[in-house]
Amino acid sequence: MRFIMKYAVIYQSKSGNTRLIAEKIYGALNTEDKTIVDIDTEQDMPAADVYLIGFGIHGYSCSMDISDVFEQITGGKYAVFVTCGYVPTEQYKEKLEKNLEVWYPDEGEYLGMFLCQGNVESDRRKIMISQMPSKEKEMQQMFRLGNTHPDEEDLENAVDFAIKIQAEIGD
Repeated sequence: MRFIMKYAVIYQSKSGNTRLIAEKIYGALNTEDKTIVDIDTEQDMPAADVYLIGFGIHGYSCSMDISDVFEQITGGKYAVFVTCGYVPTEQYKEKLEKNLEVWYPDEGEYLGMFLCQGNVESDRRKIMISQMPSKEKEMQQMFRLGNTHPDEEDLENAVDFAIKIQAEIGD
């Protein structure tokens, strides 16, 4: 029989942006009944009542590793926290949520999304510009704006997100 944690913060972070958010969310959960897992270094998916799943966005979607995490959730509640290279407008968030629905578990209750801009690594910037050369000027401006993200305000908002999730659950 597997021990079930109350909260599992599960994340994948290629550039370090999502890791910063994951650590803040984990630290904000006011309980000892929690675990944090970097799926790139740990293979075992913990059983939990509530999953907080974090990842970077690439092409309006998540990685296949994260889709595998969603497949392993067979009930309970879950929320996502994501970082992206784009300015996280409400319109972008709505489109992103719609695109990600295909990966979400059939069972379980979706609790919402925390979205913040992240710093895009230089090799990724080149790829993005090569895919949309006509938007290079706008993208360069977006990259400059993202250089400082996640910033202190983003980290505070991540803490608020965790507190809100915990309050909604009645914990």
